[in-house]
Amino acid sequence: MDKALAAFETCLKKSNYRPRYLAVDEFAIHKGHRYATCVMDLETGFILWAGLGRSMADFEHFFKSIDLSLLSRLKVVAMDMNASFNRLFQKYCPKVPIVYDRYHMQAQFGRDVMGAVRLEEAQKHRQEAEALKEYTKETNNPELQKMAREKSHEERKLYTELKKSRWILLKKDDHLNERQKTHLLDILSEHRDLAICYAMKQEMTRLFTLTDYEEALAGWTKWIQAGLESGIPALVKFARQKQKRIKGLAAHALYPINTGKLEGFNNKIKVLKRIGYGYRNIDYFFTLIRFHSLPKNYSSPKFP
Repeated sequence: MDKALAAFETCLKKSNYRPRYLAVDEFAIHKGHRYATCVMDLETGFILWAGLGRSMADFEHFFKSIDLSLLSRLKVVAMDMNASFNRLFQKYCPKVPIVYDRYHMQAQFGRDVMGAVRLEEAQKHRQEAEALKEYTKETNNPELQKMAREKSHEERKLYTELKKSRWILLKKDDHLNERQKTHLLDILSEHRDLAICYAMKQEMTRLFTLTDYEEALAGWTKWIQAGLESGIPALVKFARQKQKRIKGLAAHALYPINTGKLEGFNNKIKVLKRIGYGYRNIDYFFTLIRFHSLPKNYSSPKFP
C-alpha cells in the first residue's frame, strides 16, 4: 500500500497537482468518542491526509505535514461547524472561503430544534393527561370525572401522535401524502412553537437554494435574527450558535458544495473497521484508508 500511494503521489507531483475543492470531516475510530479526521479532494475522492483526533492541535498536523504550496489553487473548503477546522483554515489559508455543509446544518436543526420542541410539546400533553387523571380521583362529581377522563384521553392521544410525528415534521412537503399533509396541518395549528420552528426549517431550505451571495447573506442574517427573537429556548440557542457562521452559510450560494462525498467514504471506513475487527496499528489503518481512496482510474505498475 505504501508503494502504491508513493507511486500515485509521484504522478501527482509530475502533473503539478493542486487541489481546488476540499472537504474535512471527522469519523469515529473507537467507542468512547475517540475520533480521527480526514481531508478529501472532492474532485478525485483521494484522501490527502488522515490523522488521529479532531482538536486544533490534532488537525494542525495536516498543515505541518504538507507543503503549503499544495493549497495555492484551493478555491473553497467544505466542512461541518467544528471550530478547529475553520480556525486553522483561516490561519493557514485566510483567503480561501469556507462553506458549511448544508446537511449537517439541517440535521442538527432537525435534532436540536425540531426534535427538542416536539418532545417538549409532547411532554406538556403527557403532564396534562396525568394531572387530569389525578383530578378524577380527587373529585366525587360523576360528570366532572367523565369530562376529565375524556380530556385526559385526548391529551394522551395528542402525546402519542406528537411522539410519532418526527418524520412528518422533517420530511419535505412534496414527499408527504395527503393524509400526512392533513396530519401535519393539524399538528402545526395546535402547537405554536412547532409551527414557528417548521417555518424556520422551510426558510432554511430555501436559503440553501439561493445563488446570489448578497441575497443569501441578507437572508441568513434575517433568519438568525428571527431565531434569536423567537423566544423558543432551543431555537434561540441554535441561532446564537450559528450567528458567527453566517458568511460560511451564505458562501453556499457561490460554491454549492458539501461534504457528502466524504461522508459516503466514511461508510467505507466503517466497513474496513468491521472487516479488520479493529486495528492496533493506527498508522496502518490510516494507510489502508488512503489506499482505498485511490481513484478508480488509477493503477500503478506494480499494483493494478
